[in-house]
Amino acid sequence: MISMKMKRTQPPETDFMEGFGQWLESEEGLQSQEAVDCVYDALDGASVDIAEKKIIWSDGQRLTIEQSAERIHRETNLCQDTIISHIIGWLQMEYVPEGLDDEQMEMFESRINAWVEECEVIRTQSARF
Repeated sequence: MISMKMKRTQPPETDFMEGFGQWLESEEGLQSQEAVDCVYDALDGASVDIAEKKIIWSDGQRLTIEQSAERIHRETNLCQDTIISHIIGWLQMEYVPEGLDDEQMEMFESRINAWVEECEVIRTQSARF
């Protein structure tokens, strides 16, 4: 009788987590984490005017996603594309407006997602030219 050894493979979640952990320790991962920290610190105290698609900075300036990225870039010298990605992350995952009920929050999130999609389309189109 011939015995065959089965190669044990790790579950995909483990592979992903190991890969993600390695990426986090890479130069790119460290720079991305630095960018997240800078963006979130810069936006601390900011709010959002979803009707105007503006981020209202703690100093009262009302800026678009791109203008906000330019402002953070001037202060940190980080890559603007990376900054925009983290501003989008802040809008989608971190920022929570006060005083909204569930239905209003769902509408707010829908409008944030539409704003982000619009921003992504503009970024994609401008990257082509």
